[in-house]
This record gives sequence, C-alpha cells and structure tokens, in this order.
Amino acid sequence: MNTYNIIVNNEVIETVEEQGRCKNTIAHILMDRVYSLTMDLKQAVDVRIAQTGEAYYYSV
Repeated sequence: MNTYNIIVNNEVIETVEEQGRCKNTIAHILMDRVYSLTMDLKQAVDVRIAQTGEAYYYSV
C-alpha cells in the first residue's frame, strides 16, 4: 500500500494513503486535491510516493 505526499514549497502539506483503494480512485482523489490546492494557493503542487520519494504520475 502506497502513501502519497502532497508537497508545496518543498513542504509536505498533506498525506494520502491508498487504504485499499483502486488505482483509478486514488488518482481521482489526488487530482482533486492537487487541483484544489493549486487554485487556492496559486503555487505549484507536487505529489510524491512517500516510500521512494519518486514523483507520482497519474492517469485515468
């Protein structure tokens, strides 16, 4: 099970766990959070896999 860190200005502002969700569901959750934070903060938002630090690329 992966954990995803949502990062703004090199600071983790939110952590999302898969919790048994399918890949499409987690992708939609992350896309929604990234969109919302980008609109609110007007800054670049990055998503990384917590265990590896690798950038998360989602597609649905």
